[in-house]
Amino acid sequence: MGSSSKNIEQAQECSYLEWMSLQSQRIPELKQLLAQRRSHGDEDNDSKLRELTGKIIGDFKNYAAKRADLAHRCSSNYYAPTWNSPLENALIWMGGCRPSSLFRLVYALCGSQTEIRVTQFLRNIDGYESS
Repeated sequence: MGSSSKNIEQAQECSYLEWMSLQSQRIPELKQLLAQRRSHGDEDNDSKLRELTGKIIGDFKNYAAKRADLAHRCSSNYYAPTWNSPLENALIWMGGCRPSSLFRLVYALCGSQTEIRVTQFLRNIDGYESS
């Protein structure tokens, strides 16, 4: 199980690095098209900008889909990927994607019965009979 988790973590990191590589290729092209638009303002340039923007959004959608697929197999890396810098993890945290959100989600999905079941479970451990 540990190697499986490690493989998923590596797949997530490779997916991230692939996406960042695509972004680093597209940014100079985007900057160039924006500079041309400022200087010329032609309609042909607008269509190229729309096409490039569509590619960038498509790249992100592909990355998000891969990440979501891998998160189904191992969700712990979804909240704080190991390849993120401390600043990136802090921004994820400040953006509202906290591990405590997962516990709240599980509680909401399981309903209020969770608290009752935990209480009953603890009573059984302590030797009390549940009534």
